[in-house]
Amino acid sequence: QIRRIKEIRVYMVTAFFSVFAYIWLLIILLGSSKNAVTPWEGVVTFLFFPLNVLLAYLADVGVCAPKIEKVKDKPIMLTPNMTPEEILQLDNNVRQQYGAHLTAEQVSSIVRAERGMPQTRAQRRIAATRQMVGGRRVKQPGVMEDVLKQIDESDEKTGHLVRENMQVMRQTSRTKVMPSSSTTTDAFQGACIEFSSSAYAVLENAGSVRLFVRRTGNPEATVTVSYVTTAGEGKSDNSCFKKTSGKLVFKPREYENEIEIEIQDDKKQEDAESFTVHLRDPVIDFADEPISLGPISSAIVCVIDDDAPGVVGFPQETVTVPEDVVDRLASFDVVRKQGCCGRITCTYKTEDNVAIAGRDYDEAIGTLEFEDGVLSAKIHINIKANARYESTEDFRLVLENVTGGAMFDPTMDGGSNSKVLTVYIEDRPDAKDRTKGLIDKFSAVNWDQTSVGSANWKEQWKHALFVNGGQDASDEDKPASVIDWVMHIITLPWKLLFALVPPPDYCGGWVCFFCALGMIGFVTAIISDIASLFGCIVDLPDQVTAITLVALGTSLPDTFASKTAATHDPFADASLGNITGSNSVNVFLGLGLPWMIGSIYWAVNGPNDEYTQRYKTDSEIPGNFRTSDSAAFIVKAGSLGFSVSVFAGCAIACIILLAVRRFACGGELGGGTISRYVSAAACVCLWLLYICLSIWKTFSEKE
Repeated sequence: QIRRIKEIRVYMVTAFFSVFAYIWLLIILLGSSKNAVTPWEGVVTFLFFPLNVLLAYLADVGVCAPKIEKVKDKPIMLTPNMTPEEILQLDNNVRQQYGAHLTAEQVSSIVRAERGMPQTRAQRRIAATRQMVGGRRVKQPGVMEDVLKQIDESDEKTGHLVRENMQVMRQTSRTKVMPSSSTTTDAFQGACIEFSSSAYAVLENAGSVRLFVRRTGNPEATVTVSYVTTAGEGKSDNSCFKKTSGKLVFKPREYENEIEIEIQDDKKQEDAESFTVHLRDPVIDFADEPISLGPISSAIVCVIDDDAPGVVGFPQETVTVPEDVVDRLASFDVVRKQGCCGRITCTYKTEDNVAIAGRDYDEAIGTLEFEDGVLSAKIHINIKANARYESTEDFRLVLENVTGGAMFDPTMDGGSNSKVLTVYIEDRPDAKDRTKGLIDKFSAVNWDQTSVGSANWKEQWKHALFVNGGQDASDEDKPASVIDWVMHIITLPWKLLFALVPPPDYCGGWVCFFCALGMIGFVTAIISDIASLFGCIVDLPDQVTAITLVALGTSLPDTFASKTAATHDPFADASLGNITGSNSVNVFLGLGLPWMIGSIYWAVNGPNDEYTQRYKTDSEIPGNFRTSDSAAFIVKAGSLGFSVSVFAGCAIACIILLAVRRFACGGELGGGTISRYVSAAACVCLWLLYICLSIWKTFSEKE
């Protein structure tokens, strides 16, 4: 498997700052004010932290990149607090992409594969730490391949589509747009023959009427269709037309043909009459090619004995359109009654009510044309699949500005100046049942196992006292191993100490936050002193202890967190961003905040007796901070210059290695066996090189 960085611009920002952070240390401690931190240096160091976050955010949203297509809606992620509307939207999205035939079980598996809530860096680090010390396990999201296997077992074709989509997501990781599977709506389905319009009108004195017939399909085929006329409803004779029958022949590359019916003028005053022309028995000369009649296989011809241009309106004042899984094109009829002489036009537009254009439907504005003798026309409006749940929304379709002597029906909504059709968009008839099915599937997920906090103090003490947090035997996790028991016994005093921190359900979590900060400060002070004491015992300088024992201990949770992220996430962003982001935050926040506070304190209060006694004769401190009344926050660089130079070189080499892997192997992580092990060995060698050179430099200066 290969893991590729999706948000490459965010990675470039964090990678730059992870190296620049240590170069900035050199500038401060060896350049501007040697071995001392002034207030402006402390403030600037701290301000690099929000600058780093801001630039990473701007890169994430695409501000720092060329204009690309933006994602209109934020994708819905699978969470324990989803509303029925969000669940229905997830169901819609999956069915639009992979087919409406999917079962609730298949939809649930696909959602967990593509929309599972990603774990944060804090969650992964906590999970890694607890795994090391035998604490309560944080349930990890299912590995992508395991979920895909479940989909394959129920529907191999759908599983293949999901895999293709995940592969496209990885290959198009430079854009913010999630690619959707292309569907061909114009796919060839055989030949089809139908009328161009379902209704025609003609005056009695016109002599004849022409009905146009069109065909689709293979243009090289010869197609034949029969036609016959029948009298209108309630009519037994054919006094208004000449009964006609015959055959139409479509030659190769002939897409439209016409039927001409003779109209008989009986010179009598009468109401409008009608007759119907039917298409029958389509035949194609290609034996293996299917052929059928289209939806408009019959056309009604209305014979009118007056010269009025007619009255325009809708057949009804309201119409209901059910929502579909995908966007659908709804057609609305506009009819012309009481005359059809001449060409007339009218404008149409949509107006929002509860339904909003762009969200629930696409706005439609245009002009509708009725040619001479045409009795009906259609307006097409795209109705969006918006995952409505037990709700109905409506908008209005308005006709205005009729021309050609025609008029609007004054008895219907809108009066004589306009015509209004109210369109109601209803939720899918099966929306409630499908949502309930998905809720049942999602409810099987044990969300408590994915949480890192405790709901009450009793539960917190239970997690601290028992190995693996006292998880029940019914849990899916493996029973505690020997290592789990050993680490649990060793770390039990610390677990009991940290169990004193109130759980996060008090005061909105603020009590937990500040108590946890206090515990972190307490543990940091103890670890610092223990590391110094250990160095004194074995005769190791503080610099060597810091870059080996202390650094290794604090980095192990991050290492396991990055490993977990690389295993479970489809991209490499979390695993590599965890490293680059951690480096820069350690300097800009971990050092910047105390440096800013310390430098401001000494600048305001000046030197005291202890400060003067310690640094008055120290030649490594700048003279203005030894002999004058000014003071600074003293931080001796020691071998920092050499150490940072080596670190920067190794870090740049590692970044280059990842860049080479991106183009040579298709991703920064994973790949073939040889490339994986060679890359891992190279990174380990870079770490050992940095450790060895830094230790050598420290001992050489000591001698």
